[in-house]
Amino acid sequence: MSHQLVLGDGWVGRSVANAAVGYSVSVVDPPFDPVLRNRDSAAVEALQLLIEQNHTATVINACGRLRGSEDELNDANAEFPRWLCMALSGTGVRLIHVGSASEYGDPLSAQRVTENSPQRAVGPYACSKAAGTEAVLRARDEGLDATVARVFNIVGFPIPAVSPIYQWLTDLQSLGSGSGSSIDVWWPQTTRDFVMIEDVATALLDLAGVQQPPPIVNLCSGSGLRYGEIAQAIATELGSSATVHSLEKPGIETVVGDPSLLRQTIGWVPEMSLEALAARVVGADRDTPPGGGSPANR
Repeated sequence: MSHQLVLGDGWVGRSVANAAVGYSVSVVDPPFDPVLRNRDSAAVEALQLLIEQNHTATVINACGRLRGSEDELNDANAEFPRWLCMALSGTGVRLIHVGSASEYGDPLSAQRVTENSPQRAVGPYACSKAAGTEAVLRARDEGLDATVARVFNIVGFPIPAVSPIYQWLTDLQSLGSGSGSSIDVWWPQTTRDFVMIEDVATALLDLAGVQQPPPIVNLCSGSGLRYGEIAQAIATELGSSATVHSLEKPGIETVVGDPSLLRQTIGWVPEMSLEALAARVVGADRDTPPGGGSPANR
């Protein structure tokens, strides 16, 4: 039985462990581990010993931060992957690193972004994730068996507070089913690519098992959903007649991934629709336990 070592006991890491039927899995949270958090020679030895003792085939790095100071984000999302690649050198294990669609920044068009699209990361989080990806790709060039899964916008139940969907759901739940109410959405035309947390977990495990995964693969659905339509679909799911009010604050309008390489690599692509998303975040369609762990991690 193949052993998978999952780094990060947050939403993604715990979901991977829950999805790993047929695998032997260990979950370690490096920021809170008394040895690994130091990232010194003793930490390298401890990680390599853990890998050796469990006959680990793959390390899935779901450890990182979504929020924090610029220094905290850089440390978690860039410096930790650099250290991890160094620690895994020579072990023979595969590294699956969880990247982010934010690394693409503004595609400047509504066309689907491919793995070869330019990176235009903006802001501390996106820039720190892009730096982490660069570290993993550099290590791959130097011989490490490594792949970056650029994960797009994750949804599930319960939806994390960092998601804009959380605010819309919270606002709608507070309104009840009365008529004549509205909720605020910064820019309803904003279009993003969403993927269920369970599909993210399964795809990461599938990437661990394929023979030669590519350097980077978009983990996305390829379906663009508009913020205003999502909020309205959630209202419908809740039985609310609330409408969407635009705050007229546009940003990057469209970021939708091209899942072609994902399909070629693992043989399937996550499906997504407005109705499925709304049912999932409301909790009407939950059939697996949510992930747990520290809010500092994904």
